[in-house]
Amino acid sequence: MTKPSSGAHSAPEQRSEYRLTGRARVRLELEAADELAGYPARYLESWSTDLSTNGARLTTDQSVPIDALLPVTIRLQEGQAAHNLTAEVIWSNPLEDGRWTVGLRFLESEDADYLCWIEAMAVAMVED
Repeated sequence: MTKPSSGAHSAPEQRSEYRLTGRARVRLELEAADELAGYPARYLESWSTDLSTNGARLTTDQSVPIDALLPVTIRLQEGQAAHNLTAEVIWSNPLEDGRWTVGLRFLESEDADYLCWIEAMAVAMVED
């Protein structure tokens, strides 16, 4: 677990809470399924490079539109339940190797998945 630093970073550091630097499996739903037209949902799967209760940084194989609101599924560890959240894409920057680094902000809600997410992160930070 690390606290945000003031060092150089590809995007301004705006988070003030502690975060996990381990990897979690993240799946973004880029396009919803259209059953009438016969189109399946389109997903982008990645790993987090850091994670907090309020957001995540990912490395992806493609750009993700800034300001997009996307359904996100996060699994902290294999065998654990996945957490279904909604995230706003707050930045998306190209890397020299053709990949992208993407910043997400999780949107607060009072639904069960969000509350379970907060609880799971609290447990993970104690264990870290």
